Amino acid sequence: YPEKTTKVSVKIDPQGGFTKTEPIYGSGWNVLANPDGGLVDLSSGNKYPYLFWEGRGGIYETPEKGFVVARENVHGFLVEKLTKLGLNQKEQNDFIEFWEPRMQNAPYYFVSFLGNRAMDSLAPLTITPKPDSVIRILMDFSPLDKPIAVQGYEIRTPERHGFTVVEWGGVLR
Repeated sequence: YPEKTTKVSVKIDPQGGFTKTEPIYGSGWNVLANPDGGLVDLSSGNKYPYLFWEGRGGIYETPEKGFVVARENVHGFLVEKLTKLGLNQKEQNDFIEFWEPRMQNAPYYFVSFLGNRAMDSLAPLTITPKPDSVIRILMDFSPLDKPIAVQGYEIRTPERHGFTVVEWGGVLR
């Protein structure tokens, strides 16, 4: 979300490589980014609501801190946590549309969110021009047959100012 329409170069290097990208990644994405978040791929002229990448899992320790949520509370939980994580309404809707259906097969879930520091290690990101704000979120979740005791943690809401980049995703097992 640049403050004015801007040519932007995006390079990302996930530890395990890509399994899918949209548009085609090549040696990076070069787009015309609009303040509303809309993107135009400069190589094809096609419009996209976001850049998409899927990769093979990076190596990281499964989080120990997190939250246990009952299946019937997944929607409200996601709305609450995604708001705290700094996602706007459209970003929340897109996230929930993709992830909520994948969180309906077990009675409970252990859920944790990795942020910028973990994502910078798992999938280094280089954006030119450099954004003023970057929000990177990776949800890790595991199905549970019954609730378990876990230590939660406080989520600090990041500030969005100036040219803001938002990346969200999750771990499919």
